[in-house]
Amino acid sequence: MRKNLGLLTLGVFLTIAAIWGGAMILGLIPISHVVSLILISTGIWTVAVAGIKAKRPEKNGGAFGNFGWGMLFIVIGGSWYLSSMGMPIELTVVFILLLLGTLAISASLKSR
Repeated sequence: MRKNLGLLTLGVFLTIAAIWGGAMILGLIPISHVVSLILISTGIWTVAVAGIKAKRPEKNGGAFGNFGWGMLFIVIGGSWYLSSMGMPIELTVVFILLLLGTLAISASLKSR
């Protein structure tokens, strides 16, 4: 199962990069948004993989680590995207606090 999820994740990442790259080539989004949108989309997929792994923890360990990495990708990509849209960079602190709070909540639920 782990090998299948790894190959699936590679395929999803390449598809995400192709979609956002194509949107940039078609002029739908500026080039400054491509990397941040790829990070956000990859983060969402990584959180979904964590959900898949959490259903069968005896076979697929590391769901919490996947969740943490996914949230980190979402926070970094979201902060980058918002700063490129003109939002203050200080808003990144809010997102980091949101990330830490989410990880603390999920860690406490994991220990139950």
